[in-house]
Amino acid sequence: MDINSALVIQLFALLNPLSSFPVLMSAYKKKLDVKQIAVKASLTAYAIAMFVLFFGPQFFDLYGVSIDAFRLAGGVILFLLGIETVRPKKVQNGDELGEVDSLIAIIATPLLTGPAVISFLTIKAIEVGAGSLAASVTAAFLVVGITFYAFAAMLPKINEKVVEILSKIMGLFLTAIAIEMMAKGAMGLLLSNPAA
Repeated sequence: MDINSALVIQLFALLNPLSSFPVLMSAYKKKLDVKQIAVKASLTAYAIAMFVLFFGPQFFDLYGVSIDAFRLAGGVILFLLGIETVRPKKVQNGDELGEVDSLIAIIATPLLTGPAVISFLTIKAIEVGAGSLAASVTAAFLVVGITFYAFAAMLPKINEKVVEILSKIMGLFLTAIAIEMMAKGAMGLLLSNPAA
């Protein structure tokens, strides 16, 4: 299993850790453990990616789920998160654990291991085999994890007002990404079912 540097760069671009920064900022504003969220989200996304790599083609065929349907569902979740980021609410004490788990899940998928990564890994697994890609996928997620942890470590040094402003701005971008995901998913579904 050799590490293909071109594939690692390609995967890193598809994973796009920058798109998850608004979620980490939102978590920091809510006084949650951002480093824990960053690490656990990276590990969860990696586990999902490896599952997709080895079982993706069979899983999608078994349940009849299309990439476009996954893209549309992920877009809805991101849209709701984007609105919450722009208009943040205070977290109640009893809901903190659930909030952390929810943020980890949202970062893991669809933000990191979203439709683009899932379709890419599924196609590559069919083309060249899952075993030959495992090392490159691991390397790409290692870089993402380091990026997340570095960003989480920097957050406490940033002025809270700046974090609040950046969080709202990035929340708008997150909402825009969500709308684009929903539009692509809906368009793909419509084109695959022209008679509908």
